[in-house]
Amino acid sequence: MKNEILSRTDLLFLPELSLVLFLLIFVGALVWIFRPGAKAAYERRSRLPLLDDEIES
Repeated sequence: MKNEILSRTDLLFLPELSLVLFLLIFVGALVWIFRPGAKAAYERRSRLPLLDDEIES
C-alpha cells in the first residue's frame, strides 16, 4: 500500500530533503559545540549550579 501511494506522488524528494536538513543541523550543532573558545564558556556555565549567591559574568 505504501509503495502504491509513493509511486503515484511527485513528492519523492521530501525524504531526501529531510535527511539533508537533519545532517546540516546536526553538523552545525557539532561545529557550534566544538568551536574555539567554547570550552571556557562551558566551564563557566558548569559551575553555575554550585554557586550560591555569586553572580559571575
